[in-house]
Amino acid sequence: MTTLIAVLRLLPVVLAAVRALEEAIPLPGQGKKKLDLILDILKTAHDGGSDLAKDFSWDKLVGLVVPMIGRIVELHNELGLFSKKAPQTSQG
Repeated sequence: MTTLIAVLRLLPVVLAAVRALEEAIPLPGQGKKKLDLILDILKTAHDGGSDLAKDFSWDKLVGLVVPMIGRIVELHNELGLFSKKAPQTSQG
């Protein structure tokens, strides 16, 4: 039950992080780098003595968050919420 509650508490945070990162870096084909950045940020929070560290080891937290991120990205792509094209740069 603790894991379920933690996942439900993490979902809005992870969802917001994925959306913010995609908005800030809307480059297709960079999923691995984007995932690494989210995990680096999460690691900083985990190591900073947050409640996450009390509830979960780093490995267990990654085991929860990575599939969650994958499914969020997959759903956003299926719904067309993430652009598949690189942004156009203006020349002039």
